[in-house]
Amino acid sequence: MTKQKRADQIGLRLQCDEQRQAEEIHRRLRQAGFTISSLMSATHSDYTHFIYVTLIENNIDNTMFKIEAHIRALNNVDVAKKPVSIKDFRTWQNQFRKVIKQLNNDDVRPTSSVQEINQSRLKQKIAAGLTTQVEEKLLQQSDNNDSNALRTLIALYANTEQNEQLVELFKVKRSAVFALPVSGRLVEQLVGAHLQIYKETNAPELLRSAQELAQEFLPELERLRQANEVRKLLHLSLVAQEPLPKIEGATLNEQLTQLLEIEPGERISQLDKLKNKYPKAINVILALADSYVSIDNPESALQIYQSITEKTEELQQRHAEVLLNSQRFQEVIELLPKVISELSPALAGLRGAALYNLGEKTQASEFLEKAWQGGERRVQILLPLAKLWATVGDPVKAGEVYQILLETADEKLTLSDRVLIARVANLDGFGDIYDDDKVSYYELCVNLAGVRLRDLPEAEEILKDRLDLWKQVQNTSGMLNAYADWLDWLASVGKWEDLNNELGIVRKFAIEQKISSLQYFELLEGLEAYINVQPTLRQSLANDYFGLAIAEIDNALRQEEIEAPFFQDLKRALFYLNSDSANELVEYRQQRRAEATKLNVQVASDENIVSTTQNLASINLALVGGHQATRREVIRELCENYGLKNCVEVAPSSEAYISRSNVQAQISNCNLIAVITGYMGHDLSQIVSDLKKDGTLTGNVFFLACRGKSGVVRAILNKVQ
Repeated sequence: MTKQKRADQIGLRLQCDEQRQAEEIHRRLRQAGFTISSLMSATHSDYTHFIYVTLIENNIDNTMFKIEAHIRALNNVDVAKKPVSIKDFRTWQNQFRKVIKQLNNDDVRPTSSVQEINQSRLKQKIAAGLTTQVEEKLLQQSDNNDSNALRTLIALYANTEQNEQLVELFKVKRSAVFALPVSGRLVEQLVGAHLQIYKETNAPELLRSAQELAQEFLPELERLRQANEVRKLLHLSLVAQEPLPKIEGATLNEQLTQLLEIEPGERISQLDKLKNKYPKAINVILALADSYVSIDNPESALQIYQSITEKTEELQQRHAEVLLNSQRFQEVIELLPKVISELSPALAGLRGAALYNLGEKTQASEFLEKAWQGGERRVQILLPLAKLWATVGDPVKAGEVYQILLETADEKLTLSDRVLIARVANLDGFGDIYDDDKVSYYELCVNLAGVRLRDLPEAEEILKDRLDLWKQVQNTSGMLNAYADWLDWLASVGKWEDLNNELGIVRKFAIEQKISSLQYFELLEGLEAYINVQPTLRQSLANDYFGLAIAEIDNALRQEEIEAPFFQDLKRALFYLNSDSANELVEYRQQRRAEATKLNVQVASDENIVSTTQNLASINLALVGGHQATRREVIRELCENYGLKNCVEVAPSSEAYISRSNVQAQISNCNLIAVITGYMGHDLSQIVSDLKKDGTLTGNVFFLACRGKSGVVRAILNKVQ
């Protein structure tokens, strides 16, 4: 068995020696009265096929018993010795997942259909040296007309610079490649491979093929606003003795094709001349309107559309598309017929998209679904359709649409889309994928959102599910980062009872040594920003710090060595929260060390501890990101106790507007730039990284994993030292 496709289905994996054997099992089950899906290739390397089976009277026991009986009769597949006896489906699913996790703990994992979309996962497999295994699996799947596998294979060859293989693949699968959803990335990979081989071999047919490829896709890429990079590649393919072709003397269609190789802003004047010369040539007029759209001048394009008296299907599509992209949704409704039978799939989809954006989701559904069933795959239609299916509880359909969008229009996916994509992945909408694949979608969502995630209605769901997935993949680093975000969110919304419960779980992890004392301490530090919001939190943290410190003192005496380096930071943090407890800790340590000495236990000398106060007067510090309260307390501590005189704060985008230019202006003169990575969002982190990479920043940039005031102070002092 495998995971369910719908709530009333279970999956059945098969291990067959040949295709005919699998087809025979599929046929027999259908003849036996089971409602089953089509036969599909398995994504798990230990199996060859799988199918989905609808439950009999919603009863798992009964269904599995009958399946077992029929398959055992065929004597082709090993199944369980006895039917499962779990009545609750959710319980069965949880237990089943645990079994699967144990069975699949090998490092070499198959590439599932979703991995062709998740490029970061593909790159991880390449980095892990699994290129050959992945390639073999994809070749097998693409031979079975799996378009997802074909797209992944193209990406694999492009990422590993296997240009000859990519060119050969295109020759063999030309028709299938042209049937893939169009994207700038896809065309860049294909054209780039042809040009690279051309440079190495100087074979003219490869240059012609690259130019024909680019010209074939350019019209569609223009409309997707993804043509610039392909156009640059096309220009680079022209050697010095091959200037851009002249349009004089060519036929009208040839002239229009050649003009696509020119930047939209530069071609408008030539299109105007052609329009004056051929005033009734509709293809010239539409090309001119498209060029205006490409330079962000939709008003001129709309004026052109409105001036054309013959309202063809193509004209209506382009007119509605520009209105939709300009968020003039009501005008789309007024432009197109109301009756769905009078609309083509493309126009139905555009009307459905407008209705969806006007909040008429129920009405939008039938129009969007007609477009999908009619093969429409333009981004403006797919975006609302994916949201619609994801929110009505059909993760499988939503997953299919989002897979296309992740490949063709990743930059158009909003934060709300990323939330839905994470949810769809976790509900198996992307197929039978692993938990670490699922959690990667949650990471993309959280990194994009930053502190904005707190304001989302789905924040609790996203953060909790992300934490659960990190626990399931048994990744301590990922789990701790997810815990830090989860605890912070609970504190930020005032869910103090839930926070205390979670802290109890984390405390148990520390006692059971599933996490170290230092990791536990760093988690607690992240909550220091809320001690003035919830009075009981200050004492709760102080108690935990005190307990950690006592345990560290006792452990050091047992080991006859000095306490771990973080012990001094722990004392400093305790003093910040409760000076009486800090003084009590000092007394306890002195007493325990004296008792140990009397018992002739060797006590490590304190001479190894260097206690000097650093002077930061010469430091120009930039403190980037983090909580406002954390930044304020860090600066106060460094100014009052360490002589810091010059410091600038850069707040995350949730607190203030940020741009590359204003961040650069604030921190360019700083010689130490500390970036608190938690709660800032990908935008600010990326800006600082890019400025450093470009050589714009001369100061020392370092990224802090800690989030609390004492942790940030400690990291800065250690860096200066």
